[in-house]
Amino acid sequence: MGAAELVAYGLQHLTYFLAAAAILPMIVALYLGLDHRQTTEMLLRTFFLCGITSFIQAKWGHRYPIIDGPAGLWMSMLINLASTAAALGNDLASLRTDVELGMLVAGAIIILLGLSGKMKYVVKIFTPIVNGVFLMLMVLQLSKTMMRGMIGQPLGEGLIDFKSVLVFWVTVLIILYITLKCKGFIQSVATLVGVAAGWMLAFFIGVTIVPENGAASFFILPEIFAWGRPTLNPGVLLTCVIAAFLLFANVIAALTGTAAVLSEELSERQINRGITGYGLSTLLTGVLPTAGYVVFASSMGVISMTGVAARRPFYLACGFMVILGLISPVGVFFASMPPAVGYAASMMIFTMIIGQAISEFHKVEINSREKLIIGMAIVIGTGITFLSLEQFAGMPQTATYIFSNGLIVGTVLAIVLERVL
Repeated sequence: MGAAELVAYGLQHLTYFLAAAAILPMIVALYLGLDHRQTTEMLLRTFFLCGITSFIQAKWGHRYPIIDGPAGLWMSMLINLASTAAALGNDLASLRTDVELGMLVAGAIIILLGLSGKMKYVVKIFTPIVNGVFLMLMVLQLSKTMMRGMIGQPLGEGLIDFKSVLVFWVTVLIILYITLKCKGFIQSVATLVGVAAGWMLAFFIGVTIVPENGAASFFILPEIFAWGRPTLNPGVLLTCVIAAFLLFANVIAALTGTAAVLSEELSERQINRGITGYGLSTLLTGVLPTAGYVVFASSMGVISMTGVAARRPFYLACGFMVILGLISPVGVFFASMPPAVGYAASMMIFTMIIGQAISEFHKVEINSREKLIIGMAIVIGTGITFLSLEQFAGMPQTATYIFSNGLIVGTVLAIVLERVL
């Protein structure tokens, strides 16, 4: 591979990295109560860690050119934790330091599990039924958040902002059109193109955020424990550990799918190394706090579409992401993205996840047993999201964090029913 091809393919990977890493942290920052400077710094840490963890996985972990970046599940979990903390009277600053410790512990447990070589037993828990329920509930739990973002009131306060609604739907329709009508590289970057168009529209009609660069210099190093010294909240800690385990389904799906695209057989050693790398990325998102990471199952589609599975261009893209994560104006720029644009892109991503959930259900024959498991898990998991958090006030705080989360309850119920029935 010549130098020109190497750079071209590296920049192509970089495009996917940016589309994957720039959107979810913006929404998470809003719910965690971060100001513009803190949001900017979190975005820079996100880019920096994307490059570091993706390189580690491709070089020493599963050894596939798969993007490692912010997971939709962690967005859902952090939004739920923020809402629960507010209902319990806990401040968001304390929640953020609680999450740091939660990610550290969850990552350490997963690393030990990966190093133990026992992942083949854990994988058996995540059947197509469990995976489908998990994916479906994750999207359903976030649907209320998406709708609030569409009307320009992400925190649920105030009247509908029709300019935000316009920006939201223009962004959605552009992404939808490119996804359905275009082919090749243009189709693969539909989200990035839609975000750029929606952002420009928002600028012209006055739905925008004025950039503020509060950084002291052009280059800044990521700050360790930027949210403060880690603190212990048993409910938050347990929620983080459970969430990290639920994402095993996503990791396995990404690795098996990529192996199939490359016509390779996924080895047990690769699975164990991939899980160890996933644990390391989870731990690092506690050290350099941001939304938790996971290997992206969508990367298999990128490899299939571009026909490029070489690791050298991927390493180059990882290096680009690390550099971008050190440049202050890059974070300022992305932190200025209008919320309506970010929510529109997220909605399209999560709409596709619904399709993945349906595909999981199609892997098995759906009889009365399967209908019962799927129906009960989704009805109960979704129903919990409609309950007021005040209704859990009689529980201990630890139990409130767990049982007020429909995604956790529904997925665990599906796992239990799969074993019992």
